[in-house]
Amino acid sequence: MTRRHPQPQAPLFSLVNLGCPKNTVDSEGLLAGMALAGFVLVEDPMEADVCIVNTCGFLEDSRREAQSVLDELAAARGSAGRPLIVATGCAVERLGGEPGIDAGILASADVRAGFADYPRLPEICRGLVRARAARGYAGGRALPRTYREWLGRPRMLIGPPWRAYLKLGEGCSNCCAYCAIPLIRGRRTSRPAGDILAEARQLVAGGVREITLIAQDTTAWGLDAMPPPYAAEGGKGPAYPPFAVLLKRLLEELPERGVWVRVLYAHPRHLDEKILDVLASDPRICPYLDLPLQHVNDRMLRLMGRGYERARVDRLLGELRGRWPGLALRSTFIVGHPGETEAVYGELLRFVQSGAIDHLGVFSWSPEPGTRSVALKERRVPHEVAEERRRELMAAQKTVSRRLLRARVGRDTEFLAEERRGDVWYGRTPWQAPDGIDGLTRLAAESAGRVKAGNLVPVRITGAATYDLQAERRR
Repeated sequence: MTRRHPQPQAPLFSLVNLGCPKNTVDSEGLLAGMALAGFVLVEDPMEADVCIVNTCGFLEDSRREAQSVLDELAAARGSAGRPLIVATGCAVERLGGEPGIDAGILASADVRAGFADYPRLPEICRGLVRARAARGYAGGRALPRTYREWLGRPRMLIGPPWRAYLKLGEGCSNCCAYCAIPLIRGRRTSRPAGDILAEARQLVAGGVREITLIAQDTTAWGLDAMPPPYAAEGGKGPAYPPFAVLLKRLLEELPERGVWVRVLYAHPRHLDEKILDVLASDPRICPYLDLPLQHVNDRMLRLMGRGYERARVDRLLGELRGRWPGLALRSTFIVGHPGETEAVYGELLRFVQSGAIDHLGVFSWSPEPGTRSVALKERRVPHEVAEERRRELMAAQKTVSRRLLRARVGRDTEFLAEERRGDVWYGRTPWQAPDGIDGLTRLAAESAGRVKAGNLVPVRITGAATYDLQAERRR
């Protein structure tokens, strides 16, 4: 008689995602990797054997948020000691890179796993729950060897199935004076075009209708492999920068209609006419661009290490508005950077009041350890002054947003339906990015007709508030 041994129960895991869309893509990869290795995902961390917390470490506030989450999870553990806590992400990398970062931030984590550990994270978690060592992913799949290779693995999407972020690369080589990203993520490394295109095809085949291209600097994709001057394709015709070539190839791969492509984080220094030609050439590319300017005063731009001057900003904005009809521009500014006088800030305020930007985010400068801004001998702006400037800019933008949105009333566009609440569908136009950062658009269900979440609906804009739009279906 053969004795049957009980099968070990599959370990349970949960994941808490913090930070930016680039971190979200990593979290989706971690979810899929764990699932492929035989772990079972549960929503409640208290029901899990292991909870992965994918942290953000970009700013002090981000690190404190990570600490709060980790401490809360640790404090809620019962006598069984569940869940075990694995900290991943930027705060982990930041903690090991600079002595000025408080080591207590990650004290509640049982394990800290950096980017290089992602390919073997299932093994790490199995070790934590004292299960047998993992022999690879289910079905005999081999573990990826590096973080870059790991980026090409399957993902388990977080959020609605009709939209997804597509990461073009990792790290940044711009090395702006205030920014810790190169210290956290390293220098720019572009993903191979074939991997990006294959992932785009998989996303669309899985029902994704909006692909948002992201990197620390999307327009610099490929420059680590092919810096300017660029070679023309096949040695003939005009030379296009790598990102423009990638966009053209991506559009060739996608369906002719029914899909949006959105571009975030386009550094002004790397956005040239040929990239703009491609962006403005195809209706599948949303007339939307995230262009992080950070400031407009020449001296501040030099102190920040941005690599361009105000004249470049004005010229670029003129080209964008003139050649890309209906474009919505999003940007971010930093106030309170060392050396920002009242006169310098006044120039930035007048720029915002001019209505050059449709959607705006403003941050107070954070003295991040290891960055060049911290070492500047320029006069520092008191934090309360910086916060007052931030509030004033956002108040000015509120007036601008109301005016610019009213100018869109009467225009025809598409509406991505995302959620129905009572008699109203809530969603977005191509002029509004995911996650509500640019407001929402409302469509009366009676006007919408037969619509499902994730559908693209032809609409006409009929009303505008400060940040939101109202639409009706076009017949």
